[in-house]
Amino acid sequence: MASDSRTLKLSILADVDDLKKKLGDADSAVSQNSSKMSEFGKKAAAAFAIAAAAAAAYAVKLGVDGVKAAIEDEAAQLRLASALRAATGATDAQIRATEDYISKTSLATGVADDELRPALQRLALSTKDTGKAQELLALALDVSKGSGKDLETVANALGKAQDGNTTSLGRLGLGLSKAELATLSFEQLQTKLSDLFGGAAARNAETFQGRIDVLKNGFNEAKEAVGTALLPIIEQLIEFYIMNRKSLTSTFFFKKTFIHNPLIYSL
Repeated sequence: MASDSRTLKLSILADVDDLKKKLGDADSAVSQNSSKMSEFGKKAAAAFAIAAAAAAAYAVKLGVDGVKAAIEDEAAQLRLASALRAATGATDAQIRATEDYISKTSLATGVADDELRPALQRLALSTKDTGKAQELLALALDVSKGSGKDLETVANALGKAQDGNTTSLGRLGLGLSKAELATLSFEQLQTKLSDLFGGAAARNAETFQGRIDVLKNGFNEAKEAVGTALLPIIEQLIEFYIMNRKSLTSTFFFKKTFIHNPLIYSL
């Protein structure tokens, strides 16, 4: 019986020692993990801080670029509007519809609006009709994408051909013979070019580069929207400065002359 009691006691002590060892191992593991978690937390915090700073810097850049893009876009819209009024007698409603057409065309083809507006303006000068100019712009886009010629050159050649001068159109090497250029009417030449290059702009938009261009134009549109939203705020700041420039200048002069001048503190 005594032997059994000693055996039980030794077994309990062994279990206790084993429990202490396991608890010690667990505590060590927790301490190590705690240290690792603490180290991870510090690194994560630093990474988040860097990401936040980068995001803030990018937001500022987006705002600055957006305002610049919005100002440039507004100037381009005004130039086109003035040209359309002078050449076609377009109304404000027609001009708004034209801007909507340009925006949709840019997002559909990947061609930037700062390329579309000059091309449309050139064609409007020759056609004297906004609808016809848009029709020829669609053809110019197809010819440009199908031939590799830049849009401005194609639009200029089509405008001259509309005016009766097909020389520039012939120089583009679009598959039109001298006889065709000399004998066909502009409408017939337009049909011929549509047969040769029709749908090229849409097909190009489906290519990888075309999709990238479409995405880029979408981003630029969003950036311009941000800039447009910020413009009234900037205008208010400018107006505030103009109205209070004397007091602001005096305050700046006082700080520069007295507060931040080390000579003052040496007196």
